[in-house]
Amino acid sequence: MQRIRILLFLLSVLITTSTFAQNGPSTWFELEFSKKIVKNLKVEFNPELRLHGGFKMDTYILEGGLSYKLHKYLTLAGYYRYENEYNYREKRQIYEWEPSNRFAFDAKSGFELKRFDMQFRVRYTNGSDFDQTAESKTSYFRYRAKVEYDINGSKIIPFVTVEAFHDLILNDLDKMRYTGGLSYPINKNNEVGLFYRLQDYLNPTDITADKKESINIIGIGYSLSF
Repeated sequence: MQRIRILLFLLSVLITTSTFAQNGPSTWFELEFSKKIVKNLKVEFNPELRLHGGFKMDTYILEGGLSYKLHKYLTLAGYYRYENEYNYREKRQIYEWEPSNRFAFDAKSGFELKRFDMQFRVRYTNGSDFDQTAESKTSYFRYRAKVEYDINGSKIIPFVTVEAFHDLILNDLDKMRYTGGLSYPINKNNEVGLFYRLQDYLNPTDITADKKESINIIGIGYSLSF
């Protein structure tokens, strides 16, 4: 009960902090399900629900794939992602669903340093096949570093991540994601987490283009492995 109170308190702090952002906080729900098929090979299903400030619909994502651990320091993975975004159309003045599908390929590594767990991931993802706009066709390299800290005598694990999005068409960094949060293993197979994320769009290469405003995000995560 004490740990649950701590998690709820920290979530309330994150929400209160993010309300000072100009756009108000978005809310993301991230789920992870994984099943070991044979030694070193897992099948994964990772759905997400993303809401704008005020809990208005933004996007839902269905992602599935396979990951294979080659050895202690290298895991390779491939995923298919179906993404459906709820966008406002200025010309017709209505909201419409905008579907897209993508493929992603990961190389993951990491190591432990005393009480720190260092994790690294490089992901390639292609552009959308459904939407024909130039932006949707952009492919990315995504570079992510994550650090977890094992607190002596506590099951709560604080973590921070930094992720950079490298636009392969413009050959430039498009945006950054900065995340800080806490995870709590309920048992061997179940884990919950809370996080705050800042999604920061960088200055566009085209000086005539408008820079998107940064997004503040409150996230809730849950993972199940079996």
